Amino acid sequence: MNRVLITGANRGLGFELVQQFVDRGDRVFAGCRSPEKALSLEELVEKFPGQVMILPLDVADQWNIEKNFDLVEAEVDALDIVINNAAIHLGDEPLSEVKADVLLKTLQINAVGMVLVVQKFVGLLQKGHNPKLINISSRGGSLSLMNHFRGFGYSGSKATMNMYTRCLVLEPEMEGITIIALHPGWVRTDMGGPDAPLTTAESAEGILRVIEALTREDNGKFFTWEGKELPW
Repeated sequence: MNRVLITGANRGLGFELVQQFVDRGDRVFAGCRSPEKALSLEELVEKFPGQVMILPLDVADQWNIEKNFDLVEAEVDALDIVINNAAIHLGDEPLSEVKADVLLKTLQINAVGMVLVVQKFVGLLQKGHNPKLINISSRGGSLSLMNHFRGFGYSGSKATMNMYTRCLVLEPEMEGITIIALHPGWVRTDMGGPDAPLTTAESAEGILRVIEALTREDNGKFFTWEGKELPW
């Protein structure tokens, strides 16, 4: 049984990941900013007693992250997998409409929040069995593949997340943890829109296959949900 922490777990891909992990018998800590609205997660708690714990986790709030760490540490002595999935996309604004507060909010949640979560939970992850850190990024964050306008906020934040992922790989405190960035595909969610070709189930199934197949040789790489390596 894996002990798994997932951020942004109340809907879309995050919720589907929670569901697929618990279906396999894993223990999941499902972080979401507004637990009172996470009705689907509540149903999983009832359906899988003892397997799912909802955390009132706001990755933009460092004090909140520390409180949630205490909740997790009271339940388990280690984590095997941490998936940083929490993200926002506030639009592909052209240069003339860029607003500092929008860029900073997107950066805070999509990139800085990931670092703060890792900073607090790394001790539990170090104690895990074959520990893995999965940062849900985007092909839109690849500098090499940027060939059409994708807006400043989301793409910039995911490129930053990718760099932070590489920084973590070189961080001595992360020794022994396999760390990757992962593009989940264009997924049919509130963020991805109704025209996206992938369902959340298809994306999550692929992500779980990638996680299962990871070895230490994959440390520091950028993969798609299909297991293909992407350029940074």
